Amino acid sequence: MDFTTSKNDFYKGLQKVIGVIPSKTTIPILENILLELNENTLQLTGTDLEICVSTELKVNGVQNGSCTVPAKSLNDILRELPDVPLKLTLDEEGKLHLKTEKGFYKLMSQPKEEFPSIVVEESEGDMEIDNNFLSRMIDKTVFAVSHDELRPTLMGVYFQLNENEFRCVATDGHRLVRIANTAFRASEFQKSVIVPTKALNLISKNLESPSEKEDSKVKFSIGENHVIFRMTDTYVYSKVIEGQYPKYENVIPNNNDKKLVVNKDELASSVKRVSIFSNIITHQIKCSVEENSVRISSEDIEYGGEGNEVISAKYNDEPLDIGYNANYILDMLKHMDTEEIQFLLKDSVSAAIIYPIAQRPNEDLMMLIMPIRLND
Repeated sequence: MDFTTSKNDFYKGLQKVIGVIPSKTTIPILENILLELNENTLQLTGTDLEICVSTELKVNGVQNGSCTVPAKSLNDILRELPDVPLKLTLDEEGKLHLKTEKGFYKLMSQPKEEFPSIVVEESEGDMEIDNNFLSRMIDKTVFAVSHDELRPTLMGVYFQLNENEFRCVATDGHRLVRIANTAFRASEFQKSVIVPTKALNLISKNLESPSEKEDSKVKFSIGENHVIFRMTDTYVYSKVIEGQYPKYENVIPNNNDKKLVVNKDELASSVKRVSIFSNIITHQIKCSVEENSVRISSEDIEYGGEGNEVISAKYNDEPLDIGYNANYILDMLKHMDTEEIQFLLKDSVSAAIIYPIAQRPNEDLMMLIMPIRLND
């Protein structure tokens, strides 16, 4: 294998793939990146056996070939190099030589045959999704997935492709996010799958930004137990999470009749300050909702600290005292786009529903948060 390229091009390609490399593994080859040169195209591939990411970049090829090299070592040296021309060659002893005008480095490689072979099963359906649309669906949900390995079905985002709607749902049992786009059409193919968080983060990282290509599309394929997202020069293959996703519709209340409207930034700023005095485990804050105001408070019983703030609001119902996890509130506010948001409440022990004050065209975004029982 022999080719030349620029440091920046090579480094950008590596960044698209390196996120899939497991931080801890009992299989050493998974710490490597597979390099495959075919004429003037270099393909970089990484996998953790559940997810595979592969990208292509144009280089000046001299001799075709392939090898696998330690991803961390390659990334570390490329990160520290300035943007200079690079020449990479593989010698007969299996060492990858990386040369610059002023430097020379060697990486021990392993043959391609040692690298896991990813078998892509036949897909049941294919469709195209706009980059910005997919990016938004992921961004609005992935933060709310569970990290509890004892509940694996909650460790991903639930994709529901219906005839006239694309819906994504995420929950960790304490909060829930549901976003639906009714402009999507999949009349010939309906399917529901749970896509792992790691795969979605890698997809988001590899999506072209609007400035790069206004009309970029992602080809999305679903198989019996896998999904594939194909971008311009990169694809992400992932096994789906097996199991039945919870019937989340059952926990969404339909009788929350008390409406509270607040300024998103004012609420977020107050919660940040007051939560400094909250319990380090529960992060509990107390929201005392009164006519046209919300008092946010917390108390550090161990050290005797206390925080109190009052913000203006629109509310004309009976007073309520409700406890919430401050971190969950801040996460949700961060993912709301409108200046004002509305809470639909029932009482101090029931889930609250949060909506933007106005929905985007063809979109329905809803968030739900469970309260924390207040100490008497």
